Parts: sequence; C-alpha cells; structure tokens
Amino acid sequence: MDKIFPLILVILGYLIKRIHIVEKEIANSLIRLVFYIFLPATLFYSLVPLPLTSTLMILPISGFLVALFCYLFGFLIKNYLKMDRKTQGSFLIACGAMNQGMFVYPFFLMYLGTKGLSYVAFYDVGQAILGLTLGYYIAIKFGDASVEFKRLINKMLTFPVLWAFSFALLINYLKLSPLIQPVFPLIKMMHNCTVPLIMLSLGIFMEPRIRESRAMLSTVFTRFILALLFAFILVSIFNLDGLERITVLIASAAPPAMLTLVYSVEEKLDVKFTAALISICIVIGLIYMPLLFTFLI
Repeated sequence: MDKIFPLILVILGYLIKRIHIVEKEIANSLIRLVFYIFLPATLFYSLVPLPLTSTLMILPISGFLVALFCYLFGFLIKNYLKMDRKTQGSFLIACGAMNQGMFVYPFFLMYLGTKGLSYVAFYDVGQAILGLTLGYYIAIKFGDASVEFKRLINKMLTFPVLWAFSFALLINYLKLSPLIQPVFPLIKMMHNCTVPLIMLSLGIFMEPRIRESRAMLSTVFTRFILALLFAFILVSIFNLDGLERITVLIASAAPPAMLTLVYSVEEKLDVKFTAALISICIVIGLIYMPLLFTFLI
C-alpha cells in the first residue's frame, strides 16, 4: 500500500491546484526548498551508510556510461527537433538524468528485497555523478545564455547537492559516520520530507498534455528504449549475470529524474515542458517497469 503513496501525493498536488487551494507559483518555493535543503539531506542520508565494496564498482561505472551515452545522444539530435534554448536544456537533462531514488528504488525493494535495493543504490551513484555535474552545467548554460564561464564554474562549485554528495562519500570512505550520529536523526527527518515535497510540487506543476511532441517522443525513446539497448551491450561487454545484470538493465530504463524539474525551476528552463514530460514518463514507467521485472527476473 505504501508504494502508491507517492502517486497519491502527485494526484493531491494536481487536485489542490485545479480547485485553486494553491497557485502553481507556490511549487517554485517548494522546489527551491528541495534544491537547497531536502535533496542534499537525502543524498547525505543515503550515501553515508552505503557499503562500498570493490566487487560492486561495475554498477556505478555502468550507470555513468548509460547516462553519458544518453546525454550524448540528446546533444546529437537536439538541433533537429527545432526547440528553443530553454526547452533544449530541459530536454538534454531529461535524456540523461534517471529517476532512481524516487521511482526505481521502490520497485527493486518490492521485487528483489533489500539486496536489490542496495544494488540499484550503487548503480545510482554513477549516473548521479553526471546528473550533479554535467546535468547542472547544462541547466546553467541553457538557462542563461549570457552567463560567464567564471560565474558558471562558481555556481557549480557552490551547488549544495554536489557538496552533500561529495561530503557523504568522503565520510563513508573514511568511516567517519560515528562522528555524525548525533545529527543523523535530523538528517533523516529532512530526508523524509524530500519525496513528499517533490511529489506535491510535481502534482502542482503537472500538465498532462503534449508539448513539443517531437522532443517528448525523443525523450521517451531515449529513456525507455535506447538506454535499455545500450545497457544490453554493457552487460554483454562486462559479462554480467544474476542481480548485477538485472540491476543494470532495469535501472537504465528509468523515467527522467525529478532533478530535471528542480533544475528547470532553479535555472528558469522550460518548466511547463519539463512538468508535462515527467508526468507522461511517470505514467509510462508505472506500466513499463513491472513488465521489465516480469521478463528479466
């Protein structure tokens, strides 16, 4: 039952907008709270206790390669889709950034248990590195055409999510987690707010309609078909089997990350296109993901 709660929050957000309890502008503030406070807390909470073993390093490498391939494919075709600059930015991020923590994790937990969840968390590290660096670079670059290179680098280096990501991995690697145990309950409390806030925001933003149809269709193809095909190539090259093979294949075919919406709001990309695209991809993913598990496990 608890697996459908995020979907209920999306519907609730959409309904309270439709009956004018809140205006769409309030979602901007919610997203900014996620961007600067709650998403960094979630990354910190998830990465600090994650067991780092050498045998599982192939998973983040695979995640990195799949995401990079999808970003590159997006760059190759963006000029043929005749989008404006801000839509191009949202499109590129959506092609490469994968919705693992807020969409794929529950499926792995449901079908494969806690071991499956730990495997997909390792995979997520690889694609998250690109999402937090290249993805944010794209958001800044396409959100403000006049941004200077020095200012762009400064914005990336002061990006709160990137700092949380790096700091958590450092604490994990140096085994310093006992030092932060006194504040870990607070971090957990903030982490628990992340999904509800993003799902409510998505519901408020949600526009279940087609915008930039060619760009939407291209994103759906990239995320659900092309990424899966490339993942099959990787599992063959790396000779993966068992849970490693299942993780790389299924996690690669995730919908665009909610981070796409966070970036679109923060850097003033095409928010309407992003919300519509994520809405459609989530609906597709709710059907597609169980089918993948059925055929691959």
